[in-house]
Amino acid sequence: MSQNKQASVIRFEQAVAKKDFEVSCNELLDILGSLDNQFGGIHQIECNYPQQLNFSEQERVVHFATRVASAVTELFDAKNNFSITEGGFNRFMTLHRWLGLIFASSPYVNADHILKTYDANPNPNPERPLEIHLPNNIEAIKRFCILYTMESNVPLNLDVLWNLNPSLCASLCFALQSPRFIGTESSFTKRAAVLKWFPEKLKTFENLNTLPSAISHDVYMHCSYDVDADKHRVKESLNAVIRKHLLASGWADRDVKKIGRTNGKPVMFVVLEHFHSAHSIYRTHSTSMIAARELFHIVGFGGEAVDQAGRDVFDEFHLLNQNSIFDKLNAVKDYAEKLEPAVLYMPSIGMDLTTIFLSNTQIAPIQSVALGHPGTTHSPFIDYVIVEDDYVGSEDCFSETLLRLPKDALPYVPSALAPNSVEYRLRENPEVVNIGIASTTMKLNPYFLKALQTIRDRAKVKVHFHFALGQSSGITHPYVERFIKSYLGDSATAHPHTPYHQYLGILHQCDMMVNPFPFGNTNGIIDMVTLGLVGVCKTGPEVHEHIDEGLFGRLGLPEWLIANTADEYVERAIRLAENHEERLALRRHIIENNGLSTLFTGNPKPMGEVLLAKVAEKGLLDDTPATKAAKKPAAKKSADAKTSDKADDKAVKKAPAKKATKSTATKTAADKPKKTTTRRKKTDA
Repeated sequence: MSQNKQASVIRFEQAVAKKDFEVSCNELLDILGSLDNQFGGIHQIECNYPQQLNFSEQERVVHFATRVASAVTELFDAKNNFSITEGGFNRFMTLHRWLGLIFASSPYVNADHILKTYDANPNPNPERPLEIHLPNNIEAIKRFCILYTMESNVPLNLDVLWNLNPSLCASLCFALQSPRFIGTESSFTKRAAVLKWFPEKLKTFENLNTLPSAISHDVYMHCSYDVDADKHRVKESLNAVIRKHLLASGWADRDVKKIGRTNGKPVMFVVLEHFHSAHSIYRTHSTSMIAARELFHIVGFGGEAVDQAGRDVFDEFHLLNQNSIFDKLNAVKDYAEKLEPAVLYMPSIGMDLTTIFLSNTQIAPIQSVALGHPGTTHSPFIDYVIVEDDYVGSEDCFSETLLRLPKDALPYVPSALAPNSVEYRLRENPEVVNIGIASTTMKLNPYFLKALQTIRDRAKVKVHFHFALGQSSGITHPYVERFIKSYLGDSATAHPHTPYHQYLGILHQCDMMVNPFPFGNTNGIIDMVTLGLVGVCKTGPEVHEHIDEGLFGRLGLPEWLIANTADEYVERAIRLAENHEERLALRRHIIENNGLSTLFTGNPKPMGEVLLAKVAEKGLLDDTPATKAAKKPAAKKSADAKTSDKADDKAVKKAPAKKATKSTATKTAADKPKKTTTRRKKTDA
């Protein structure tokens, strides 16, 4: 957005009316940039609303969206002759999701009426009225990509678009994976098609120069919310392009043949994405890092948002506030040259560009991630994934070797915002069973909503669903609400994003909960039990769905609340809704036995021990007390925690390591189940 200039709908409309196309595009980009900065909020954007809308936030949002969409309709009509620069196009694609939301939250729904003005077919097919033949014209293709949204009903032939212009086509594929709400059948189907088609094409790029790289993390992360078994494959291709881009920019990996010591201990680097006392990653991963300080000197790296509690987790903490990703990587590398870390560890990966780029470099001899965002990295530079044993569904979902820890090895920290006490609301025989759903917009999808629709239709009691939604605010919410109502009508209330205490208040009015699938909940389950509620979840092979099963098991909930299929999910949710006495007995059991305490207690030491053992296996430790500590877990095996040796054996049986260059080695789709990488032979193999 232009410096010190408030975005303005009024100025945008005036520029469009004057046919000042350059000013119009810049004013529109300012509006989209403001939406991006405010997570969809419109309060920082100048707009003269009718006074009758002063008390209706949602109607003001629809009014705003309709006016902007109408001005865009006039600006981008094919009759207007103007060109969009390469930089301008890149900016439009980076902010593409917000333009899509403007149309989706307006009565227009999509921009197909504008796209039709670009149809070059002299004989349109009346049976396919939305089919468009684009002219082989770079400006027309750019505008098509800018205006083609997730709700478009125009058939999209990616092969044709690729043949016209690969870079523009790839940019559109990036943009179509960037929205934080892809829940409708139309949008969900589009992303699924892109995830199948795009990976092989993406690999052909030598760098990110012509792509909207600022949304690379959305491409990387949002694939997890799809349902296909191969949904993470796009990460492999993105990693390959990032690696080539880094090498072409002058990046050189460290020599990691030896390690240093600080205060007599080997060094562990921890690079953070989001990490402060109110954030879920702090609550789930801080205790194990604090415990690891007994064995490692731990150095944290993160942004300004890491609060004092977050910084206190580490022996030392360094801000990563450099201007570019490359500068941030070099800052980490410079510290690594001085301290010679034995381990690079990232508690989460996928929510920030820095960690994704860093996962395609060699900083330390041992490189590992945890599952703050649960999904494989598909990076040949990440050796291990650290995960609790009961959270693993299938190891085939990972390209890395798993370090499976005991189920109490990452004890959680209660939220800094959690209530000190709760007055439980136990309704004996409600006329309407209120069912709570704690979910971010990213977890909503047509399969989940169809299951809820079936629950409503088949239940012998009246039910009402309360969606306590994260990220659903501003111009996002009308679109999300329309989606939910399209399945559930008046049987659902879609609550917009609220502060934590208000969010808990919504769930507190409920009699039970159901978890979204296939991407389930961790903190939503903790909130459920905090309020003395019970619910139903669906498990599966991916960690992001198997976590629910693991948590239900730790809480002592009966196995019948854990469904393996959507049909089981429906059946068990209906049982829980209809049988008031059974539901209340389960709730009282959770309350009386303080089930939540099991999540906050445990032994946080195994993570540090297992990582130290891996350092020792590489022959990098001297014969010191630390070495003896490193050897201890190698001899210790339990039924609860499979050691990485089993995973390693499986890896070797599946695929012996192959030789390849660091810059080009990747795996094909057929290679997906392999546990080894093509970059180098793993120590365990």
